[in-house]
Amino acid sequence: MKTEKRITKKRMLTALLVMSMTGALLSACSSGNEGNEGTNAGSNGPGNAGDSRPTIKVAVQTNPNIEDYETNHYTKLIEEELNVNLDFIVLPNKQDEALTKLSLMVSSGETLPDVINMYLNESTVYDYASKGIFLKQDDYLNNPDLAVNFNNIPEKEFVFNSMKLADGNVYSLPRYNPFQWNEGAHRTWINSEWLDKVNLDMPTTTDELLEVLKAFTEKDPNDNGKKDEVGIIGSVNGWAQNPIVYLMNAFVYADPGKGYLAVKDGAIIPAFTQPEWKQGLEYMHKLVQEGIFSSLSFTQDETQMKALINVQGGMAGVVSSGSYSAFGPELENKMTLLPPVKGPGGVIGTPHSPTLPTQLWFITKDAKDPELAFKVGDFLLDPEMSIVSRYGEKGVDWSNDPAVTSEYEGDFEASEGIAAQIAVLNPGIWNNPQNKHWNDAAPAYRSPLLGKSASAIKKGERDPKAAPNWQPLYAEGYASTFPSEVISKLSYTPDELKQIANSKTAIDDYVNTSAVAFITGNRPFSQWDSYISELNKMGLEDYVAVAQSAYDRTK
Repeated sequence: MKTEKRITKKRMLTALLVMSMTGALLSACSSGNEGNEGTNAGSNGPGNAGDSRPTIKVAVQTNPNIEDYETNHYTKLIEEELNVNLDFIVLPNKQDEALTKLSLMVSSGETLPDVINMYLNESTVYDYASKGIFLKQDDYLNNPDLAVNFNNIPEKEFVFNSMKLADGNVYSLPRYNPFQWNEGAHRTWINSEWLDKVNLDMPTTTDELLEVLKAFTEKDPNDNGKKDEVGIIGSVNGWAQNPIVYLMNAFVYADPGKGYLAVKDGAIIPAFTQPEWKQGLEYMHKLVQEGIFSSLSFTQDETQMKALINVQGGMAGVVSSGSYSAFGPELENKMTLLPPVKGPGGVIGTPHSPTLPTQLWFITKDAKDPELAFKVGDFLLDPEMSIVSRYGEKGVDWSNDPAVTSEYEGDFEASEGIAAQIAVLNPGIWNNPQNKHWNDAAPAYRSPLLGKSASAIKKGERDPKAAPNWQPLYAEGYASTFPSEVISKLSYTPDELKQIANSKTAIDDYVNTSAVAFITGNRPFSQWDSYISELNKMGLEDYVAVAQSAYDRTK
């Protein structure tokens, strides 16, 4: 396949340098060094007859949306820019089958590909790393002359620390595309039509929220002549549909994704033992007592919740849900984001789960030239290659030509003045069979700005009936309350997992069931001290100490 012209002059020089180095190495190989490993780029041998380029063997997964890895546009860009030949070992599409195949390759003792480029969970990576199957990449990543593109990532320190395993080392390259909307799923929505009917403004404090909820349940805003309205509601299993999370964050930072552990001045703190946690429970108990916080939130599933709220005129004034898909046509354009409210102590917040890098491009112990394998992986982090990895061929599937992008409307153009910088010319390429990229299953870096400035909608062509773009309002109301310190992840060693396995499960269950009991009144607040005492008996102190060690490793 004939590919585009070189991406940049700088990369042309890089390619020429690699070519000259490769020539010298191949010359050494012909002098009897075929058996030497290390930095001998020629030791992998040619990819095809008459092809003197070094070959990198890469294990990938079959994907119905990738027509042919060998002839893929993305593959050809890599091969021509770095003067290498990519040879693919294709694993099954189903994850369990691919993992089984990889396990058999490892256990059989056969020579592994230079690179394993597939999604692996952290425990699997840790297992192969501890057995020496995957090589450490720390030294490569910390070398700005070698990891040119990685070291140009503004958030490189966070990315590097987030890729560390429990042993403190890094064994992969990242795909890192921070997207603010996905960093805080615990969103809550309010019926704006009801607000107008009860003649109240958007609540900004817990007191104002209480006033609004009372008005919703007393003034018949659904106009059916009955006092059947629900104030605030959620479900037990829907995505981010637990109202406790929204309400508690007006009193103390509470993130269920981290077991309600928080961090302050570098120290891990269990939010569920703090006086502010108790205050939050007392506030929610008051809402339940006044009939404006539905206790169905603690028993119904998502399907039941949807059936309850999606009726003509609406049935609930405030609903917790990570997705707007909770609302049917009966509530179309009536539910709007309710930003976090401020509590009596001045606290306002929402759980923040920073985007973590997806770990890919694992270099194996059998790589003939690990450094060259790493260079290829780092090249994929190039800004333009990262765009190709998601949007396809430049000038065909996307464009950054100002003459073209000026015709497109940016999602954040009106709210933040961010004009379209990437025009997505062929949005249908995503999740459909194509031969332009590897379906984004490769190292890449796309900045937050790029995420906000890519657009597939031309000016004047936005569908007025389309669902509203909630991202600007979310950025203003929710992201602005993210805490300055946050636990991005906790990676435990096998020994640590054994140490806390029982206590963590018991503590998590006890905290959640106790919260519901206090809120509903099934447990009196006079038992708060016994609640704390029981947590201590479960091994809370040791659990927090182990979590502290895991957190410290991410610094």
